[in-house]
Amino acid sequence: MRTILSSGVAVCLLIGGGAALVARAPQDGTLQPGQPTQARVLILNRGVEEAVPVSIQGAEPVRVNLATVPTVVVAPGAVVQTQATRQSWEYRDVRVQAGQSASAVLNAEGAAGWETAGFAIGDASGTIVILKRPR
Repeated sequence: MRTILSSGVAVCLLIGGGAALVARAPQDGTLQPGQPTQARVLILNRGVEEAVPVSIQGAEPVRVNLATVPTVVVAPGAVVQTQATRQSWEYRDVRVQAGQSASAVLNAEGAAGWETAGFAIGDASGTIVILKRPR
């Protein structure tokens, strides 16, 4: 009885291990490491305050399924023209003085359209924050 039970457990383990080897994630099925897989993106906006800007770039037409409330209706066969452009940026650096509120400086710059792109740790007098905005 003990032999049959231990044999059954061993067979179950072998079957489970074999199934784990066969079941692979889709990204494991690429021909070479680092090769991209099919892109699948779901953007779920639950309100105006959560809207996500989307920019699709590429030479091939991309099929987009819209699921919105209220419903957006596009006529069957309608062609929506898009143009891929390269975004150009202008950069600026701002020094946040030691003891100065960084959020106050960055909020003032953000109101003018600037966003933080990075920072460099400065000397004892302050930190340099690198800002960018579209041209």
